[in-house]
Amino acid sequence: MKSKIPSLLALATRLMPVVFALCLCGCASSSIKQTWKSPACQPGQVQKMAVLVVDDRGMVRQGVENRFVRDLRGRGQDVMATHELLSLSEIKADKDAAAARFRDAGVNAVLIVRMVDRTTYSREMRATPECWVSTVTGYENTGWYDYYSVAFMDMGVIWGSMKQNLYLNSSLFDLKTGQRLWSATTLTVLKENADRLEVADSLVAKIVGALRKDGLIR
Repeated sequence: MKSKIPSLLALATRLMPVVFALCLCGCASSSIKQTWKSPACQPGQVQKMAVLVVDDRGMVRQGVENRFVRDLRGRGQDVMATHELLSLSEIKADKDAAAARFRDAGVNAVLIVRMVDRTTYSREMRATPECWVSTVTGYENTGWYDYYSVAFMDMGVIWGSMKQNLYLNSSLFDLKTGQRLWSATTLTVLKENADRLEVADSLVAKIVGALRKDGLIR
């Protein structure tokens, strides 16, 4: 008899590889925007959890999954990373085999983490004051030097800054039924001059804390 394929694996295989901009250097803060828990979720239902980060860069996927494993095991939750078990392309190619591999590893729930939105804001400020009234500047048709002179006079020290808002969704699915048990949406605001590892640590800690608060883990 052919086993039913959980919908969470179908979801994962449909996702295009997503770039986690957490790899960018920048000062960041992460917050939980909202969480949801299924009314049908029972205490103790999550026995062994697998963490699946949807990102086609191996180092990013590995780093984030390993942080989830570290934090969840620290709270006594049985958990495993999936980057050593299956690649994203393997899951997409054969979801039946992927489901079987998870079950063989003793997993009964899968946490899928993916990015759902990203916005980027860039600002520039001239450090030196303007010397002339703002105008649309033309140049005489007398050669390259006049053109260069206008560009040279318009130069100044420019300060730039960039901020990114990253929205991630983390959803926990029951492997047997394929039903969503829990989900959380997080916002990470990236600025300049932060340690990328601290950014990932903070984000994972917030998600694990929300799982514990909602009674999904110990």
